Amino acid sequence: MALFDNLRKKILGSDFDYDGFVGDLYEFHPQLKILLVTNGIFFNNRDSYWRFLWPVISVLLSIITCAFELMFIHHGVDIEDYSFATECFCYFLIIFTIPIVYTSVMLNRNNIIQILDTMNRDFLFICNLGSKYRKTFLQGQMLIKKLCVCWLIFCVSIVLMYIFSTTAILLYQSLFATQHENMVRPLIFPFWLPADDPYRTPNYEIFFFLQCVEGLIVPQTFSVYIYVLFHILLHHYYLMSMMTFDIEVLFHGLDESVVSLSYTDSRLMEVKVILRNRMRRVVKWHSLVLGSVDAVSSVYGPPLVYQVTITSLVTCLVAYQVADSLDHGKLHVIFTMLFIATCVQLWIPCYLGTLIRNKAFAVGEAMWNSGWHTTPLGRLLRSDIIIFIKRCQKPVSIKFTGLPNLELETFSSVGVSSCT
Repeated sequence: MALFDNLRKKILGSDFDYDGFVGDLYEFHPQLKILLVTNGIFFNNRDSYWRFLWPVISVLLSIITCAFELMFIHHGVDIEDYSFATECFCYFLIIFTIPIVYTSVMLNRNNIIQILDTMNRDFLFICNLGSKYRKTFLQGQMLIKKLCVCWLIFCVSIVLMYIFSTTAILLYQSLFATQHENMVRPLIFPFWLPADDPYRTPNYEIFFFLQCVEGLIVPQTFSVYIYVLFHILLHHYYLMSMMTFDIEVLFHGLDESVVSLSYTDSRLMEVKVILRNRMRRVVKWHSLVLGSVDAVSSVYGPPLVYQVTITSLVTCLVAYQVADSLDHGKLHVIFTMLFIATCVQLWIPCYLGTLIRNKAFAVGEAMWNSGWHTTPLGRLLRSDIIIFIKRCQKPVSIKFTGLPNLELETFSSVGVSSCT
């Protein structure tokens, strides 16, 4: 019980010391390094060839599985078993995401490492600022950690439902079923062979093992991919909150009377240097946000394009399976969970895209409301402020060829198209 309480406190951060924490990004988020190892990104020996092992295994198994699913789709259409065909087509679309994600991540591995290194420098720098900056930022980081736990539990629960539902039937057949019931041993996913019985030994054992492995690869790939995406975006969301704090105190504590002094006066020069340094930090953070969002777009652009494209189709296929089971007087719980997961996996990046966009606009509004027009000191930074406000008018969003702006409007349009 004590171990459970300690684990709960660590996850929820109920007794976390925001003022006493000393460490970097990776110490606060140890799950980052652990999860990215499965994507082939090593942090100690970054060029080790072992990093290709799990991505290559995952991609090869996924390609083989996709080939089987295409064969199953053809068979289902040929015998006019459209429930079987649509279920296989749904799994084909989902599994085909795996090679796209791994290929995109491996080709842009250096970009991901560079983004994380920059985030680590931001983390260390903000933790050395005042209590207001530090506590707000670390509270945001704690929220990221909680969301990570919730997301991983959600993904694991779906795969466990698939595996446990199958093993429960196997257990019943082993313990209680009689020889006269003529029950066929179940597989996790529907299966068919053109000239053989997939349910005979040893075919059944081989295919059941491979389906368990593939059933673990899919949620693992999605969980890491979505987690890294929302971690990076939320980190920069809170970085923009730090920018807002800097903008609020842009002119605080400075003598306004120096504006009337000669340009060569030392007091005026000193105030100019302070203002320039304050403005420079805001502009630097803003440039980091723009650069990081562009880098994220280049890394995760292809998976996001595919994700947005197929989500409406997958939603329709899953909804068809649920409706077909209801017609037979049953509720397909697994497909209901899969339907929820299909919506959530697209809602997360779309919601975060809207959050980042609105926050970037809010930074521009904060600069406009900083009081630069009510203080004589505003004349010293007027051109910089105007340029900064104009830069903030450009929406900050993930953009890639073939990808609409990743916002809640996109999620709504996908939902409408899937319903129609």
